[in-house]
Amino acid sequence: MQTLSKFLSYKIKTIAIVDSPSSGPEEALPYWDAEIAGFATVLVPEEMRTIPEIVAFIQEHAQAAICSHRLSPYGAPQFYGAELAAALYDVGIPTLLVTQYLEIDQHSSIRRWRDKLPVVLHLSEFDFSTLRHYLDLCVSELQGHIPESRIPYRVMVGVEHMEGVAGEQYVDVSIDYWDRYQRIRMPLDVFPAGLRDQIEPGTWLFAMVNVRAEYAHELYFRDFSLAPEPQFDESLTYCVNVLDDINESENPFLWFEKQQIYEHQLEIEVFGASKDFYN
Repeated sequence: MQTLSKFLSYKIKTIAIVDSPSSGPEEALPYWDAEIAGFATVLVPEEMRTIPEIVAFIQEHAQAAICSHRLSPYGAPQFYGAELAAALYDVGIPTLLVTQYLEIDQHSSIRRWRDKLPVVLHLSEFDFSTLRHYLDLCVSELQGHIPESRIPYRVMVGVEHMEGVAGEQYVDVSIDYWDRYQRIRMPLDVFPAGLRDQIEPGTWLFAMVNVRAEYAHELYFRDFSLAPEPQFDESLTYCVNVLDDINESENPFLWFEKQQIYEHQLEIEVFGASKDFYN
């Protein structure tokens, strides 16, 4: 992990390109746009087969990354660019995820890691004129300056529908506080393993969701816990910002760790209050 002082003066000179090869499902990333924008580029070798070795390569050779999502030949077993981008986020490497499959994969393989993906672009949105702006957004979030659309709030989530077979099950949920007229799909494995057997239509949960996001594909979900069935219009009004007391001047890499501490404290308070209310 980089030191705070180093990160606050973070400079990007070289961008690593993690591309789907010519035989893969994605079109080649236009790396020349990065060069036109003034960056050097380095291609991640296709023979690298694991996320740890790719992360290590990028840490050694670049200060940022641009990654395709469907990376068929890059893993054994296959892994997705979203998972790699999330791993790079964890070590402080700003990364853009670019894909032609956004409208399809936003509900499944991207949703799994969306909380650690500040910028996800359709291939048509990737352009040298906006590249620096998107990288700045990633760097800013890693510094702890979180845009309103990415701040998680604790809200109530209702399970509306489930479908699929074992290993490929999908859950449709409502987030009334965000938009009571929309339903959001996600893979079952977004939920903690200990909760999956309890997920069925009619189940209610608390979850951390960035409810200020404008579009469905920008939503992420984390830290689920079972909730009592809402009374009256509680699902429309219950929303708690657990980050109010977090000091942005502290180490930005502790941001998600701080969330978890606050969420745990809040969970105890909320369930205690719910127990008193319903009794």
